[in-house]
Amino acid sequence: MNKLSFNLILKNRRSVREFKPKAIHQDSLKRLIWAAQGKTNNSGYRTAPSAHALHPLRLFVTASNIEGTVSGFYSVDPETDELILIHEKDIRNDLEKAAIGDQPWITEAPLVLSICADFITPCKDFADQPPYGQRGSRYVYIEAGAVAQNIQLQAAEEGIGSVLVAGLQDEVTATVLGLEEPFAPVLHLCVGWPA
Repeated sequence: MNKLSFNLILKNRRSVREFKPKAIHQDSLKRLIWAAQGKTNNSGYRTAPSAHALHPLRLFVTASNIEGTVSGFYSVDPETDELILIHEKDIRNDLEKAAIGDQPWITEAPLVLSICADFITPCKDFADQPPYGQRGSRYVYIEAGAVAQNIQLQAAEEGIGSVLVAGLQDEVTATVLGLEEPFAPVLHLCVGWPA
């Protein structure tokens, strides 16, 4: 794989909403996961910043066409970046139904990365900062944006397309993802080869 300059990666990053039915290689998936919030050294630093190093985000993977990976729904271990199979059901249809408006790219993408967050811990940790009770949530959204951008830039480097989906019904999406408190959905990234 030829390495692109950072400027070219930025120029290549586009929202892609139509995907080919072509498999994504497992190595590309691993690089996307690492780009999200992978560890960059032995001190625990990661690819995305986290206020007070709380790391409240969790990444989930809906894989339907990934070479070398069983199709299904996975959680990503935040310490090792390893995929943990939750079940082999394809939930893309349910994720699309839980979206706001018509978003067929959710079902068509061979890979959907869902970013979820614990909003409670950061809100408690930053409760003394004005606006009181809200600062922690702001930091969660900032971190989620950094993680999403990292994933999209890595996808551009891989030659893969992606689109960010933030229009979702929170409670319905949480049910589809099987989230338990304190976690809530923030956004999805649909990833695949551009059509």
